Formats: sequence, C-alpha cells, structure tokens
Amino acid sequence: MRHAVFIFCVDAQKDPVAAHVLNALQAERTLVETGTKIDGHPVFEIINLRHTKMSVVTTDELVSYNYARYAPILNERFGEADVIGVVNWHEGANAPNAIFTVQTTGDLATGTFSPVDPRITRGLLLAIEDERILSGLPGFQTYLEATHWSGVKAGYSGTRLADLRPSTIDIEIGSSPADWTNPLAAQVLARALLRTFDRMEEPVQSVLCIGGVHFELGFTNAVLRPREGVPIAASHVLPNHWLVSEGYDRESRLADLRACVHSILGGIQAIVHHDKLKGPYKGIARLLAEELGVPMLSHKKVRVPSVPDESIG
Repeated sequence: MRHAVFIFCVDAQKDPVAAHVLNALQAERTLVETGTKIDGHPVFEIINLRHTKMSVVTTDELVSYNYARYAPILNERFGEADVIGVVNWHEGANAPNAIFTVQTTGDLATGTFSPVDPRITRGLLLAIEDERILSGLPGFQTYLEATHWSGVKAGYSGTRLADLRPSTIDIEIGSSPADWTNPLAAQVLARALLRTFDRMEEPVQSVLCIGGVHFELGFTNAVLRPREGVPIAASHVLPNHWLVSEGYDRESRLADLRACVHSILGGIQAIVHHDKLKGPYKGIARLLAEELGVPMLSHKKVRVPSVPDESIG
C-alpha cells in the first residue's frame, strides 16, 4: 500500500499557508486520530481512501527549519513512507504571485539530493493543475519549482537534508499574503493532495532538468502539456543560477550530478537542458548523459510548440 505523509506547521506566525490547507483538507475528508502525537498534536490518518494510506502531521515549526528535531521523529514513524509532503508558502523578492509550486529537495552546493519518485512529482503537479482548472482559478499558475532546500536558511549544511529518509517534496502557495489566504487556493491544494497517487500506474519518461530559471515554464509544460508519446515526469530541476554559483562547469561536479540521478527512483531516460545553457555546463551534463547512455534534449524538443515560454526568474 502506498503511503503519503503531509506535514502542516499550524503556527500562523511561522507558516501563513499550512493551516488554511489543513482546514480545507478537513472539509474534504474525515481525519481520525492514530493515537500518536508530534509536538503534542495528534497524528491523523485520512479514512476512506482506496489502496493508499495518507497520514497528516501538524507541527509547531516548519520541518525544514529544524531537521535536528524532526528528522529522527519522522524517520521512526514514517521511514517507509513513499513521500513526505511539506505544505507551506512561497515568497521571495522577485517571486511571482498567484502560484502553486511543487518543489523537490536538494542542495547543489553540497551535491545532496533527497530521494524522489518522479511519478509522484508528476502526479502532484497534474493533480494541482486539474483542481486549479476545476475550481476556476485562471489567475493562478502551477509550476515545477527549482530543486532546493530551505533548511540552509536556518543555518544547516545542505548535507543535513539527507537525514530524512523518505522522499521530501515542498507543496506551496505563493507568493503574496492575498494568495496565502485565498480559500479557493487552499481548496485546490487540499483536493490535489488526495490525488497524489492517481497516476502512479501510467508509463512515464523520467528526465533530469538542467538550466533555465527558478520557475522554468518550459520544464513545467513538459509535464503539464507534453507532446505525443510517453508522458514526461520531471523531478529534480537544477537551475542556471545555482549551476553557475556552485561551479557545475567543472568536471569534479560530475559526481554530484551522478548523485542527483541516483536519488531519482528508477533513474532517468533523458537529460533535458534549457536551450540557453552555456557550453561548459552543457558539456558536463553531456558527460553524464554519455555515461548513463541516455539522450540529452533541448527543452524546446519536449514542449508543445503552441505554448509560449514565459518563465519567471
């Protein structure tokens, strides 16, 4: 039986989104106490689900801001889960508003990447987009966000993200106070969480995405609006700004790209690079593709031609 764990920091001063999504989830499904607690809060299980188990954890702090405390607890209780989804908010100086994001966890500086099942990442992205359309939120956009880990903001080394055994994915609403408290946005996310595993049996082509900006629409559309053929499942996305700042034009970084691929369940069938990726970075990615025996494709080769590339950095 597949098992997803969703974590909500219920302190509104620390997380302006999670409690709203939790309330929307409780309006959709019955949650029953399991008899265990974390931070003094009951751990719940969502009932009346077919062939899946979904646990709901509420915390006093954002998990990624205190891995020293939460990683051992979560490993003990949910170490065999297929995915831990951390529901929270997105913000940033140049961040777009009215967005939903799915973001895998990794740190390019140290070359540390959380394990990830690309079918789950794809399933969440498609479920959010489906629910966004059904709920009538045309002003919002759904994005596959660049891989990173907010724990470094709390002073942790990026290597600490490996302390948590299950795959960990951030699922966010951004990026303004009006977006964080939008009841329809919370409802969209809540309903999408319930559909996490809906597409697990569909055949996919797993890809590693390299280059582009933080919200690279070309990579997102490769999943949401693929060409004909086997659907694309993108998981880790390594954006240009961190490739540059962390020296991924050096051959010594090939080991870290290799580690990234090894963190992807089932490996990859292709590397998709942004068409504007500079030659030295493309060269290292090509070495990896040759080593793995997979093709290296421009992002323009996997997107629908009629969809404009309007990525937001």
